[in-house]
Amino acid sequence: MGTRRILVTGFEPFGPHESNPSQEVTLGLEGLHVVADPNGGVGIEIEITPRILTVDRFGAIETAEALYSGEKWDAILHMGLCESCVLPRLEQRAQNCVNMRIPDNGGRMLKDTLVDEKGDIGCWIDLEMWDKNHFSSDYDISFDAGTFVCNETYYHTLHALQSQLHKPIPPPCLFLHIPLAKRFDVKAASQFALECIGAMLGSPQSPVVEVVAALIRDDAGNVLLAQREDDLTWEFPGGKCEKDENWAVAMERELSEELELCVEAIRIIGTWEHFRDNKLLRIHLIACTKPLEQPSIDPEVHRKVMWYDPLKLDDLNWTGRDGEMMEYIAKYNSVPC
Repeated sequence: MGTRRILVTGFEPFGPHESNPSQEVTLGLEGLHVVADPNGGVGIEIEITPRILTVDRFGAIETAEALYSGEKWDAILHMGLCESCVLPRLEQRAQNCVNMRIPDNGGRMLKDTLVDEKGDIGCWIDLEMWDKNHFSSDYDISFDAGTFVCNETYYHTLHALQSQLHKPIPPPCLFLHIPLAKRFDVKAASQFALECIGAMLGSPQSPVVEVVAALIRDDAGNVLLAQREDDLTWEFPGGKCEKDENWAVAMERELSEELELCVEAIRIIGTWEHFRDNKLLRIHLIACTKPLEQPSIDPEVHRKVMWYDPLKLDDLNWTGRDGEMMEYIAKYNSVPC
């Protein structure tokens, strides 16, 4: 595929910090590298473009604005400082909340403020499937990127990527929180960042099937589930993306075909992977608008549907990892900022 173009960003110093390790790491990574493919493929040649973001509203939207203006990359790695971290921390989710304990560098001091009206968003990488043996350092996986400019930046970038008609899903984007340099030096952080890029770009070990699954709520917050006809398991309704089909188009088509529902696919909440029949199913959970009509069941696909309270977490017979997806919804996607 040739040399991959990668955007890596860090932040300027902020608050009481005279330096920011994410800035040092980002600037040091500029140029050409060969990163390892953790799945056994050949080395991947990349060219890193570094950008240092300001710790304010303008820095938070800079990458998103670049994407809207037509700039393209094969992957984006945002990095920022985590004062409390002992290990590097990979962020799975950006939350729709800004709640600052100190002013940003522009003087903003926002409290309990929504970023916008779109809702929480997840990256389309299942970090739980990464093999830690391929990394030079242990790391943490987090579903809480904070409520400062790091989270705000991640949120805007993920939404900007999803707004474009990528087929089937956008290029990977991830936020990496780096500990203070006295806990995790710049050399170690640089190596870890390159390993993350390799994992983001790595070739899959098995054929990949991109699948979309709908998160649809009623006015009471209950979630629409469908029972499969073949094995009687419960799932978020959806199906496979067709060749060269965008994730949102696929979601709307699947719901129209299987349940005769007319919805708008809004955003990717998160991604879960599992193997079936020697194929890697990559399940993208998609927040959708509430339909005006009631679902009409195709008996060849589903036996019945129901509206399910995610806070009850009843012991249903789930399809694949759908039970984990429901636990995620109950924990992270129920309460606004």
